[in-house]
Amino acid sequence: MSNQPWPPVIPYRRPWWLIVNKSAQLITTVQEETRPGERVFTIRGEPLVQGLGWLTWGPAGALLVILILAGLAAGMGISQQGWGVKAVFIVAFLALPAVTWGAVALALTRLSAKFVQAERQAEAQSCLIRLDQKQGELFYQTSAQLQEETLAYQEIRQAKVTHPIGGRDHQALLLTLETERGPIILLNENLGTQNQKMDLAHEIQQALQAYTANKNSSG
Repeated sequence: MSNQPWPPVIPYRRPWWLIVNKSAQLITTVQEETRPGERVFTIRGEPLVQGLGWLTWGPAGALLVILILAGLAAGMGISQQGWGVKAVFIVAFLALPAVTWGAVALALTRLSAKFVQAERQAEAQSCLIRLDQKQGELFYQTSAQLQEETLAYQEIRQAKVTHPIGGRDHQALLLTLETERGPIILLNENLGTQNQKMDLAHEIQQALQAYTANKNSSG
């Protein structure tokens, strides 16, 4: 068994210039893989991270251009110049800040793309659930665990969707296994939607019932 979290944690440090907006809820996907006598569910959630460089450094760049143009106008005594020179400065004042804002925003969007993606991956949460119908065992490992855990089907009383104890948000739900060892949380309130958790609970219950029925019929 591996002695590191699954998947491996990728160190990440946000650059000082990168400003982002990040959601608390994770955008979760569920992938299913079917093998002979086995089903594997990989649940992965990533925060929605959006770079805000265009909203911060873009205006800063535009303001810098305005200050430079104002300094040039004062240094050249623009009020004493002809209308041709004045017209050039008027056009520059109207166009250059907007162009600079757009150029800075575009450059920062491209530059920050890899850092934004790295932050999504660094703060992602995962859970692997494996149902072994031959052995009658459920294997699970979350991104916070160092190794995979095993539960025999006969240890599991029920898979269900519950509210966290003391939770005030009625939308916050957990995917929980009621076992002889006590409750085990597979998916916390941030990982997975209500429908995803209910579907997974249903699939686990179906696997437990199918194994019990097969065992009784063969016995």
